[in-house]
Amino acid sequence: MSRAIELSDVVAGLEPEGQATQLSLAIDPGEFVVLLGPNRAGKSLILEVCAGLVTPQQGRVRVLGEEWVELSDHGRMKLRTRIGTVLQLPGLLSNMTVFNNAALPLRYHRPTLSDRDIDRVVTGHLTALGLAQLRDRFPAQLNPGEIRCAAIARAMVLDQELLLLDDPVAGLDAGTVQRLGEHLANRRQRGPFTVLATLRSYSPFLELADRVAVVREGRIEAIAPRSVIAQTGSAEMSAYFR
Repeated sequence: MSRAIELSDVVAGLEPEGQATQLSLAIDPGEFVVLLGPNRAGKSLILEVCAGLVTPQQGRVRVLGEEWVELSDHGRMKLRTRIGTVLQLPGLLSNMTVFNNAALPLRYHRPTLSDRDIDRVVTGHLTALGLAQLRDRFPAQLNPGEIRCAAIARAMVLDQELLLLDDPVAGLDAGTVQRLGEHLANRRQRGPFTVLATLRSYSPFLELADRVAVVREGRIEAIAPRSVIAQTGSAEMSAYFR
């Protein structure tokens, strides 16, 4: 069985500009893995490498059975339709409503879909994430948590196989975190759906993880089931668990 993500001896990042990442990581299809650690540990850089947004100086990056460096431009675009990515800056288009932002991937990559089908798919995600009543608002009319949820909806409308989330709970209240967790759990029940997310502080979102990877100074110090990591006894790690 091919891994959903396989990073082998990857070195990425520019030391003068920030933390370099040096690591290996393997994630199976359907796994939910959280990268846990302090700011500037290299968590976001790992996501960017997996998303094909950063090309490492050395090492192998294989995602959903494909190696980024071996793909043509067409192949890279095709692979990106299988991956949903939400980085620290969600990147909603300011001149589009919440609905149209979320519908954009469908209109671009699924041009044969009817308006009715697009409405059904997008409305389903927005409703699950508590945004249905905000569908006609523009990003400037949203708070940070609502913007992040709209970006997550956009990252899931193509029924992607892999979801990369950089601190997805930033700006979310407790009820929205619960809705997000339920939405991801429902998607996982429908078939293999891999999630790789970062967290910078404690959140109930952590309880969704099958495994937790502790990231420090650009390296994965440990990766194990959440319960194992929680029992390591490290004073620094105890702040992430309740």
